[in-house]
Amino acid sequence: MSIKKTTKFKETDIGPIPEEWELLPLKKLTTKIGSGATPRGGNDTYSTDGKYRLIRSQNIFDDHFEYSGLAHINEEQATELSNVEVKENDVLLNITGASLGRVNIVPVDVLPARVNQHVAILRTNEKLNYIFLKNYLCLQKVKSYILGHNAGATREAITKGMVENFIIPVPDINEQKKIAEILSSINDKIELSRKISVNLEKLAGAIFKKWFVNVGDDLPKGWKIGRVSDLIRVESGFPFNSGMFDCDGDYKLVTIKNVQDGFFVPECTDSLSKIPPKVPPHCKLKNGDILLSLTGNVGRVCLIYGENYLLNQRVANLVPINENNRAFTYFLFRQKEFQNILMSISRGTAQQNLSPIETKSLEIVIPSQEALDSFADVANPIFQKLVENNKEIGILSATRDTLLPRLMSGKIRV
Repeated sequence: MSIKKTTKFKETDIGPIPEEWELLPLKKLTTKIGSGATPRGGNDTYSTDGKYRLIRSQNIFDDHFEYSGLAHINEEQATELSNVEVKENDVLLNITGASLGRVNIVPVDVLPARVNQHVAILRTNEKLNYIFLKNYLCLQKVKSYILGHNAGATREAITKGMVENFIIPVPDINEQKKIAEILSSINDKIELSRKISVNLEKLAGAIFKKWFVNVGDDLPKGWKIGRVSDLIRVESGFPFNSGMFDCDGDYKLVTIKNVQDGFFVPECTDSLSKIPPKVPPHCKLKNGDILLSLTGNVGRVCLIYGENYLLNQRVANLVPINENNRAFTYFLFRQKEFQNILMSISRGTAQQNLSPIETKSLEIVIPSQEALDSFADVANPIFQKLVENNKEIGILSATRDTLLPRLMSGKIRV
């Protein structure tokens, strides 16, 4: 990787790029641009297994493909949707809703697959490397352009015509491949850390369930029925005034969009240049803090990683009263059975809302101090490894995000 001082640049609609690079609309660089459809019968026809997968917007994130919630359809439905069949190396772009603009490459292990109407298939031709395209669409300026030009009436959306006319800088295909290799090497490390975290979570979650969920009707000696508040504080986020938002601010506001089911999305829509004086300490987030979504998809829990994050309202910070119970706190709220309870006590018509007061009043089994300490001995090192993995992901992501715009503009040549 080097900076070619002899590179000459030309001004274009997307900024300066090397003179020898082309600038073309995406429709001239693809063999297919098209969104999918929902099978007849809609969500009621989906299953949790089967040969054919249906990829939806909730499966697609810039940093990874989310397998949880991946729908399956039968052969008849797959045949009906054969025109939106996903193939290896296809780039998938979310084109509607809150996830508008998220992009990823289809994993080979989900094929054969189709996409629903919220996802567009972008299939590149010989002039455009698919990994180069995926990374270009991850640029913040491209994200901002997509969000600023959405054509939706009741929800954010972009049309096929808009996607076709995305302007793409096109280096020589060999330079594209070299750029793709650099970025892929970083993304592969991020994905490896993420997979390790998933396996660690499964291990610790299984231990938690064996020790504390499958205990039977008779409680062991020293155990009792209590409430969440006996062990955990459920601290709500701060109602930041939008008049204080600063797009160039150093402090990023964490909202429900950042809290996914088991993972944190580090990109934030809003930020501040300074912290208001009344913001409580629990809203100044640090690595290893446990977040709970209180609105919409309630009950989602994740671990925070990174610096300068502030907790906005409608998200709670789960703070163990005894710090030694941090792993217990996390794996309690990550249990599917407990998440179902949280959803059952949520209220709302347009969207569900979870009350922090009702959450901390929920009855739970309180293990003996000896059992809690024994679990901590086993689970806290696993929890710490999760925190370290998340920090590593944050560092790698920051490195990639620094390189990305410079590689894509030709300021760094390879």
